[in-house]
Amino acid sequence: RSRHAAHHPTRGTMSRVTLAVYDLSQGMARQMSQQFLGFQVDLIPHTGVVVYGEEYFFGGGIQHCPHASFVASHMPPVEMREMGTTELPKELFLEFLEELRPRFTAMTYGHSLPLDITNRA
Repeated sequence: RSRHAAHHPTRGTMSRVTLAVYDLSQGMARQMSQQFLGFQVDLIPHTGVVVYGEEYFFGGGIQHCPHASFVASHMPPVEMREMGTTELPKELFLEFLEELRPRFTAMTYGHSLPLDITNRA
């Protein structure tokens, strides 16, 4: 149980939680990976969590912006996966992100990936 639970005994309003999945290669991985790498890669994923009307994502650190703004300035998602709903107050969610922020920086980004595709050949 979170140490913040005592500070926020009331539940917030329901918010839908959706995982936005993007293909950073915009289809090129699926088309060309077999030829260049010798194995099939369907996409180069980037994900964001859409909750409270904002998209939260990693981009050199934890960032957020309205989902529509992210799509307009980057690319459309290849999939929007409904994850459920939350009653967690937005303020508590933002406190949680602040606690995580030091662990998720540009310096720690590559170290959290379980597979380094460049070493696969």
